[in-house]
Amino acid sequence: MLLNHRLMNLLLLSACLSIPAKATESPVQISGFGRVVSGYLDDPELSYQGYEDELSFDSQSLAALQIDWQVMPKVTVTSQLLAHSNNNRESGIEWLYLTYDVDEQWQIRIGKQRTPFFRYSDVLNVGFAYHWITPPQQLYNGVLFPTYDGLNVKYRFGTQEVQMSLEGYYGEFNDQYDIANLTVQPDVENFAGLIGNLRWQYLSAQLGYHRGDIDLVLDQLNGLAGVLQQAGYQATADSLSTKGKVEVLFAGVAYHDMDYFIEAEVIKLLSEAFVFPTLSSAYISAGLYLPPFTLHSTVATSHASYPAPVNEIPMGLAPQVDQLAATYTQVYASLAKDSLNSLAFGVRYDFSENIALKADMTLLRGQPGQRSFFDTTHHEASRSATLYQFAVEWVF
Repeated sequence: MLLNHRLMNLLLLSACLSIPAKATESPVQISGFGRVVSGYLDDPELSYQGYEDELSFDSQSLAALQIDWQVMPKVTVTSQLLAHSNNNRESGIEWLYLTYDVDEQWQIRIGKQRTPFFRYSDVLNVGFAYHWITPPQQLYNGVLFPTYDGLNVKYRFGTQEVQMSLEGYYGEFNDQYDIANLTVQPDVENFAGLIGNLRWQYLSAQLGYHRGDIDLVLDQLNGLAGVLQQAGYQATADSLSTKGKVEVLFAGVAYHDMDYFIEAEVIKLLSEAFVFPTLSSAYISAGLYLPPFTLHSTVATSHASYPAPVNEIPMGLAPQVDQLAATYTQVYASLAKDSLNSLAFGVRYDFSENIALKADMTLLRGQPGQRSFFDTTHHEASRSATLYQFAVEWVF
């Protein structure tokens, strides 16, 4: 199968950037990464992460260039440029921030940065950095705000055996992205979080709390809420609010030694805004190191729900009232619920110190009547399928 034109350009760009530069003492350091990912879903009625029942290369393939410019001994400017093969994913500046290393303990960053929700948040696009081809969709699904513009402060402390850190950030987010089955551009203010990290020998653990005040402009939804309010159904109108607080609780633990690893992450998403579900997600992954191979398996799950609809609109009073009640019920029924269980098996082959080959198989089992991260034109279609993926990952 021929690669599409955009992917070919992406690969040529990455190949050019991979040519080693002559060693210099320049304050500008250039690095990067890339990946070519192919996938096939074995159900003709479903689509999952852009994969269907034909081999595809353009869903998750990408290339990136990172520039680190040491302006002064303790000040560095970092920029990361990302090019996606997927037309539905925005290419451009992924990171752009300034780092001030105050001393060995304190670090300050300001600018556009990756939101540190999960263990692999900073390297989510760098497939070479982890064992899967695709991290578990139940957590790493893009529902949470992927980046923020603001301030990040990290404090490192501990002993020679035990290293710890506290990281706090504060900023805002107003970029366009997908939530449930909607493309939105939320205005998120007071976006903040606190993350604690601990590392002791082969063991590491993280705890995090994140929150933000969200305000969405959805004309159709806000219009319906206005009609309900004018009709005197205030509680029903309030249940469609697109404003409110979003909170995320996170915990993660990992054990990696020379022979094997095991790691797990879990989140709880709570929201006052109508379009954000209450979401509980977790995974546990384990593997064996058999150099140059890594064998691994992952079990993941998610459960999504929304508050029950408010039933204060009486039926049978008038056709207009019945239509209003039906519209409200239809809006609730259209909410995408992403409850999904999965079991994945994979193998990684480290071809060299900066190139890895991967193959993954993921059994996906969604809930009847829910979206379960699938896309389909058939409402009654099964939400069960198997995804096969193959990838080449590299860094330079």
